[in-house]
Amino acid sequence: MNNLRKWLIISLALSVISLTAVLLFTMGSNTVSSLAHINPILLFVAIFFQLLSWLVWGRRMQVMSEAISRRIPFKDAVAIVLSNLFAASITPAHVGGEVTRIQLLRRYNLSVGDASAVVFGERMLDALFLGMVAPVGFILFQDKIKSSVGLTTLFAAISVIFFIIFFGTLYAMAKPKNLKSIAANFRWLILRFRGQKTTDEIMNRVFQEIDIFHNSLKIYLKDGKRALSKGFVYTIAFWTFQFSIASLILVGFGSQPWIIRSFFAQTVLMMIAMVPLTPGNSGVAEISTASIYSTFIGTSILGVFIITWRFVSYYLNILVGGFVSLKVLKDTPILEGTVEGVIDEIE
Repeated sequence: MNNLRKWLIISLALSVISLTAVLLFTMGSNTVSSLAHINPILLFVAIFFQLLSWLVWGRRMQVMSEAISRRIPFKDAVAIVLSNLFAASITPAHVGGEVTRIQLLRRYNLSVGDASAVVFGERMLDALFLGMVAPVGFILFQDKIKSSVGLTTLFAAISVIFFIIFFGTLYAMAKPKNLKSIAANFRWLILRFRGQKTTDEIMNRVFQEIDIFHNSLKIYLKDGKRALSKGFVYTIAFWTFQFSIASLILVGFGSQPWIIRSFFAQTVLMMIAMVPLTPGNSGVAEISTASIYSTFIGTSILGVFIITWRFVSYYLNILVGGFVSLKVLKDTPILEGTVEGVIDEIE
């Protein structure tokens, strides 16, 4: 629990500090009045779009689970999504969210391999969508990216990460036996802390889960193609809701919506979020957003726009996700153990 609290504080502190810095550098005579006079209806619609994105994600999880003959109630699927968002918001590269989803999916009679296949399938659909639209964002903002050494370095790191993940995934799908051989190379490490019998049991379970994971992926690629198609439709809907929030907030401040530029700017920001720099991408998200959005919106509303946008797209995830995790699911041991396990690996 202490580690969970520590990383939550670090994540929030980095976000608040960076938001304060952005606000100070962009503050003008109309800044405070702009924040006070945001259109409440459009702010409500932006929050409603965030809610809709949670519901769409929950439905996508249902579809992906049903493809491997595991039905999850819609309400529970949304609860898992919200718990995932809370964990993702306080771990670098959002990695805690993935592990949390796997752990909670196991409560519905999914094995580790099946649950991993569901989460993997969702992430591949997200990667497919972002991979299709992100290049347009890079083209639109190439001048800004090239002029910043920091952004150029980030995108170089992103390219390497994508290369490793893409080819590593293909390798794992095509060669489960080789994946087992790689896992077997770490047997000595487990043996160092556990006895011979326990180590053998762990390795047998790992091999079994690799087979289940591989077989589940085969279901998606053969009999589950319809589920993948429906899942991709929900993926498009999810990101459309997510990326529309910024335009709604801009109009709420009396600005142009900048629908196209804002949409593709966020695809670039999502790629940056993949690099494990800070918990929940705090600090990096605010500064990157300020850097990119400053190319097409006025300085007078830039700071208050980022504050409002982060409240809807980030702080709500922590508030609602934390409430669901602790009050609705009533399963803090799973959540804490999952997140703290990830944190221990990071540290």
